[in-house]
Amino acid sequence: MERSPVRTTIQAESGIPFRLVYADTKSPQNELPDHLHDWHEIIYVYRGQGTIFIDNGLEDMQEGDLFIIPGSTVHRALPDAGNLVTSSALFFSPGLLASTAGGNASAMLSLFERCRKRRVYKRHLDAKEQAQVAALIDDIHAEFQLEHHLSAHAALLRLQLLLIYLERLEAVGPASPARSVPGPSWLSSTLTHMDEELRSGLSLPELARQAAVSPAHFSRAFKRYTGMTLTDYALARRVIMAKEHLLRSDETMTVVADACGFESLPHFYRQFKKLTGTTPAAYRKTMKNQHQT
Repeated sequence: MERSPVRTTIQAESGIPFRLVYADTKSPQNELPDHLHDWHEIIYVYRGQGTIFIDNGLEDMQEGDLFIIPGSTVHRALPDAGNLVTSSALFFSPGLLASTAGGNASAMLSLFERCRKRRVYKRHLDAKEQAQVAALIDDIHAEFQLEHHLSAHAALLRLQLLLIYLERLEAVGPASPARSVPGPSWLSSTLTHMDEELRSGLSLPELARQAAVSPAHFSRAFKRYTGMTLTDYALARRVIMAKEHLLRSDETMTVVADACGFESLPHFYRQFKKLTGTTPAAYRKTMKNQHQT
């Protein structure tokens, strides 16, 4: 079976929906082409340089940068081959805290929702903050290395400490909007336009005309910076929109499919399952059950 270019499956070795990829250095060849998953993600950069595509824009990556990436946010790292990025990435299901942190879960997760609404995903840490974040990540790694029967629980408690620390940083002063980094000047405006026009369909010749480039150049540059073709990116955005409708409303599947620009109900079901591995109805039921527990 051909792997979907915008679907990522996260393996959690600990037995709980929480994974740490610790102090990892990836070359451009070994970097996953793109990410789209339901789990929240925190990336901390120890050293190196590169750029990262998140949602609908590009941001630079360097030592001391922290990225807060809410679930179902398209993102892709673009390492600099001459100065590879070494980073740690934490992945966890939002429902994990709902079942372990009780009434405090929403407060711990509010950082991700603010990042989603503001579309500001990056915070640069000063030396003291870097040391604190790195130490908390080290503690999580140490617990997973112990392989004690309570290690997963201890690692989860340290994740909560990390989230509390990051929430306190936001209380002192929220992250500033990221500066744009070198790249095609038309990319950000094109992506914003696409978000607004998903329902009406997307035409490569028209988008290329608006960007004042040839269709061939548009396609090459778009895939280079997003990791996806125009068709795949538009589909990913539609599925993200559909997830929000399914979780936050009781609309029928027909209404959701139409609101998100799918050609038909069968097309909606087929493409949604291709990217998520489940049907829209099953996704709605699972996610609502998680939010109620």
